[in-house]
Amino acid sequence: MRKYYKWHRIPPAFALALCIGLFSGGGAFAETKVLISNDVPTRNFDTSYLNQIFAMQIRRWPNGTPIQVFVLPSTDPKHREFVVNHLKTQAHQMDRIWNRMLFTGTGKPPTVVNSERDMYLKIRTTPGAIGYLSADYPVENVHVLGEKKQ
Repeated sequence: MRKYYKWHRIPPAFALALCIGLFSGGGAFAETKVLISNDVPTRNFDTSYLNQIFAMQIRRWPNGTPIQVFVLPSTDPKHREFVVNHLKTQAHQMDRIWNRMLFTGTGKPPTVVNSERDMYLKIRTTPGAIGYLSADYPVENVHVLGEKKQ
């Protein structure tokens, strides 16, 4: 005769710890920060303005400089975290907006870079650039939205 383990005998504290460990994010997605090249006079943008920039609806900064948008691949967890937390939408919705622009000929989607290092280099060297990185990625010579100047 086989013995089956009875789940009702698991101590409640262990079961709770197990559930918390399995279902918590556990820091898998680090926060992201929005970066803008130094040549753009910055201010704190609200979610709506950022969303319009990344949806390619606003194409110039207030000073007239063309906006160059850089994103990570849509399958990258950092991209998904950025879209959800900063743009308040889903990554597949942004993909749909960009694909529609491309196929209808009304605009070009953002430039996709392969890594955070490439993103950082593009933002530092491209006039009017905007993008995002992990919150713990070290940066200099760029504006970080929401960060106070020392």
